[in-house]
Amino acid sequence: MRKGLAIVCALAVLTIGGTASAEGSGVRIEARGGIGLPTFDIADVAKIGGLGGVGVWYTPTDSKWTFGAEADFGIHPGEDLEVGSATVEGPDVNVYHLMGKAGYNLYSSDDGKLDVIANLGAGAVMFDVDVEGADMETYLAINAGGKIYYALSSQIDFVVSLQGDIAFTDKDVLGTDNAWVWPLGVGIAIKL
Repeated sequence: MRKGLAIVCALAVLTIGGTASAEGSGVRIEARGGIGLPTFDIADVAKIGGLGGVGVWYTPTDSKWTFGAEADFGIHPGEDLEVGSATVEGPDVNVYHLMGKAGYNLYSSDDGKLDVIANLGAGAVMFDVDVEGADMETYLAINAGGKIYYALSSQIDFVVSLQGDIAFTDKDVLGTDNAWVWPLGVGIAIKL
């Protein structure tokens, strides 16, 4: 966990590095809340759970491209499992998403209040299964998603973030060789 947070912090520093902290620097810092939605095989062991996330994005002046680093942290209750003739609740699964991303501005309204961004990325997804003696497992992952920003003021945006992360997992550990978990959130982005 500490290594993952250190990676995100380092990416944030590199993303912001060299930019002015004055208004219009092209830097956005986000905080989000929402749900983590497991799909396909991973949904057999983990339910929909709460999610919190942060991100930092940099858009060069007069560019449609934006570059960022994001971290999302999901807490998933274990799915009900059949054990013999009984049904028991499986172990909780905490999922940590750490991604570097590039986005492209698909649409900006004429008044500058609305931006629609499509993004792709790569990084790591970590699974921490609440079983005694189990280690946290980290896997290479890819990301695709989109963001909608609506300006509430010159410095603050409301953001809707719809992301899909695919982790290339170990079938022996999680029961699948790719785990699809969707961080879906809303929040606030502050423009520096």
